[in-house]
Amino acid sequence: MSSAKTERLINLTMALLASRRFMTKSEIFRRVAGYSGNQETKERMFERDKDDLRSLGIEIEVGGHDPLFEDEPGYRITPEAYQLPASQFNAHELGLIATALGLWRESEFEDTSHSVSRRFQSIGVTPQEPEGLTLGEVSIDETGLVEIADALADRQGIRFEYRKSGSQDAEMRRVNPMGLSAWKGSWYLVAEDLERGDIRAFKLSRFVSGIERIGKIANYEIPEDFDVRDYLIMFSRGELNAVIDVRKNQGGALRSQAITVEHQDEEWDRLTVQFNDETEFLREILWLTDAAKIVEPESLRIKVVNALTTLEARYV
Repeated sequence: MSSAKTERLINLTMALLASRRFMTKSEIFRRVAGYSGNQETKERMFERDKDDLRSLGIEIEVGGHDPLFEDEPGYRITPEAYQLPASQFNAHELGLIATALGLWRESEFEDTSHSVSRRFQSIGVTPQEPEGLTLGEVSIDETGLVEIADALADRQGIRFEYRKSGSQDAEMRRVNPMGLSAWKGSWYLVAEDLERGDIRAFKLSRFVSGIERIGKIANYEIPEDFDVRDYLIMFSRGELNAVIDVRKNQGGALRSQAITVEHQDEEWDRLTVQFNDETEFLREILWLTDAAKIVEPESLRIKVVNALTTLEARYV
């Protein structure tokens, strides 16, 4: 399933769930991002989307505004039909959810994370940590992540200042967001660059300003066959190499970039990792503190030691 269709299904589900009355097809086509083309094309897309949602167990209720008149049928999803009681999950399944909630800590979704955790406690079930499951250090507190997601849903352009890899200077970029994805431990925006006239990938950690919306809502369309991963595959290999010892069950982001992983002993694995941006790579190493040790190159190891020495002198 393409990312464009996935986004449309999410948008449709949220719209039908949020509506207090039945939404007609004309209202859906007008308000839900992702429906494009002539009327016949949109009708076919909508019928397929209904089937896909039902196959996922999401029931769509069909009805009208006034039962006394034969008006255009409408659609909605009731909260009762959509919600799944937490008491239906076993301890292992709740553990998977709890692990995912860990990504939300220290982010704009932290309150939701705490709320769900309290719900676990209220039903008297203790989540079991999934054995062998390690999530990478992917921050959900990246600059503008929520603002970009909102603009993407509205199909509205944005602008921001961006620092390219290896450059100290920032440039203003004007883009139409087309996809947002976590990849190799970092968040990326894939967007149409309005100045350069092509589609590019932007690493959110290189944004040096806030996000400002530009243009109108629903100002562009995303092709049905668009897949954000096609534009991120270029980041899968780097030009620089490093050999690092990482503690077992830690360093998920580094492990996702490793081209080889060798078992050292009961505590450590040795990873060979390729990377492009030394500054970003050092940031990942420092994040792991004593859970990572650089074996080579020596120049990189010295930079990590110097950075840790500076931090210790400043804060200890």
